[in-house]
Amino acid sequence: MAAPAGLLARAALALLPEKPDKALMWVLVIILAPVALLALFFAGPIVIWERVPIASPDQVTIYVNAAKVVSDSTKSTCDPGVTVDWQPLLAIDAVRLNQDFSKANPARAEELARMFIEKAGTCQVCDGGDPPT
Repeated sequence: MAAPAGLLARAALALLPEKPDKALMWVLVIILAPVALLALFFAGPIVIWERVPIASPDQVTIYVNAAKVVSDSTKSTCDPGVTVDWQPLLAIDAVRLNQDFSKANPARAEELARMFIEKAGTCQVCDGGDPPT
């Protein structure tokens, strides 16, 4: 014989806490936590593969050196120069090369780093003229 519906309802209500805020917490813990964990379990690796540059230390060194070379080339006696950050270079090439950093080389990295430099004026000393008085 099946249990009466009232008996089952009373048993279910006995398991729930008396305060509504605690009942909401139980719903969140029992239902939403496993769903969130499953979503992170499957989505986490996909997001990492799509968004994080996957480059070896040797390949990262190419971009660090390119940023340093281009930054040093902007320095003069009149100007402290521009500092090019290597991280945007790596991120841009991660997209352009579709995470295939085997295609990366120093010349390509330097060319990309030079795109971050804008010549805004001239220096008379650097151009061979006399310094301003």
